[in-house]
Amino acid sequence: MKQKSKSLIITIAVNACRVLLASTFIFSGFVKANDPLGTVYKLEDYISAMTWFTLPHTFLLASAIILAFFEFTLGTHLLFGINRKNVSRTAVAFMAIMTLLTIYIAIADPVSDCGCFGDVIILSNEATLAKNIILFGASVLICRYYRLQKDFLSAGVKWFIVLISFCFIIGYAIYCVISLPLIDFRPYKIGTNLLKGATTAGQTFDIKIVYKKGEETLELTTEDDDPDSTWTYVETRRTPLDTSDNAIADFHITDEFDNDITEDILAADEYAFLLIIPHLTKADEGCVDKINEVYDYATDYDIGFYCLTSSSDKSSQTYWSDHTGAEYSYYIANDRILKTVVRAQPGLVLLHNGIIIRKWSNYNMPGERDLLETFSLLSKE
Repeated sequence: MKQKSKSLIITIAVNACRVLLASTFIFSGFVKANDPLGTVYKLEDYISAMTWFTLPHTFLLASAIILAFFEFTLGTHLLFGINRKNVSRTAVAFMAIMTLLTIYIAIADPVSDCGCFGDVIILSNEATLAKNIILFGASVLICRYYRLQKDFLSAGVKWFIVLISFCFIIGYAIYCVISLPLIDFRPYKIGTNLLKGATTAGQTFDIKIVYKKGEETLELTTEDDDPDSTWTYVETRRTPLDTSDNAIADFHITDEFDNDITEDILAADEYAFLLIIPHLTKADEGCVDKINEVYDYATDYDIGFYCLTSSSDKSSQTYWSDHTGAEYSYYIANDRILKTVVRAQPGLVLLHNGIIIRKWSNYNMPGERDLLETFSLLSKE
C-alpha cells in the first residue's frame, strides 16, 4: 500500500514538473518568436558585456529564431510526451547550461535582466537564477522517471503536432520580423500617447499648452481640445512630477545643436512621421526608395518628417545621405529607446497629436499608394 502511495506521489510530481517545464518553454519560445529583434538586442548586450568581439546581425537574428524554435518545440514535446527519454535528457542538458550561465550572470551582473521572457516578464538576475534552479530540479526529476510521464496520444497524432508546432513557430517568428511584433508588450505600442508620458531621465512632467488672445492667457492639458483660431499658441510648459512608476521610458529628442525639441514634435496638433534609424551605418538600405517616397509624401502634404538616430557623428549622417539620397535632417535620441519604439532598422512611426497610430518595419515600408490608403482610412476613423 505504501509502495503504491509512493509511486502515485512520484507520478504526480513527475507530471506536474513536466507541465511546469513545458509551459515555461512554450511561453518563453513564443515570446522570443513574437519579438526576435528584442532577443537580438539582448544577445548583443551579452556579447558586448562578456566578450571582445561582435557577431553579424544576420547571424544573431537567425540565432534568435532558432532559440525560439528550440524552446517552443522542446515545450510541445514535453507537453505531449513525444520521445520522452531523449527529450527529458535534452531538457536536463539545456537547463544545466542555462543554470550555469545564470549563476555567472547573478555574480558578475553583466546585464540588468536575462531577457528570458522578453518585455513580458522582466526578472532580476537573482530571480532568474532561482527560476532556473527550480526548473533544473524539475528536469532532473522527469529525466529520472521519464517512463512515468503520461502518454495519452497516438504516434501519428504526436508527429502531426510536431509538424504543426514547427511550421507555426518558424512562420510566426518570420512574420514578426517582417511586420513587427504581433503582440506588443513594450511601452511604445500603438495607441500610446508619447506627449502625455513625456519624460527626461525617467522624470515625468505635467504638461500645459499655453495660448494667448490679447491680454488673456489660456492653459490647456494634452487631453483638452485646441481653442479656436483666434487664440495664438505661445509655449508648452513642463512641471516635474515626483513619480516612480512611469510607464514610458525616457523619450528625448534633440537637434544638431543639442536643443530639446521633444515637445515641438509631440505637441503639434497634426500628423508626423518618425523615421527610426538607431545606427545609420548598419541600417538596411534596401528600403530607401520607399523611405524617400514617404519623405516626398510628407513634403507634398505638409506633414512633419523627422529622422531619429543615435548616430550623432557627422560621418555616419553623411554616409547615409550619400548612400540613400536622403534630403531630410537628423535628430538625436537614445539608441535603446529607438530600438524599443520600433523593432526595425530602419522603422517608421506615424504620430497624430503625439499618439502612435501606425508602425512599419524596413520590410513593409509603405509607398505613396500605401500612404494614400492609410490616410484615407484614418480620415474615416
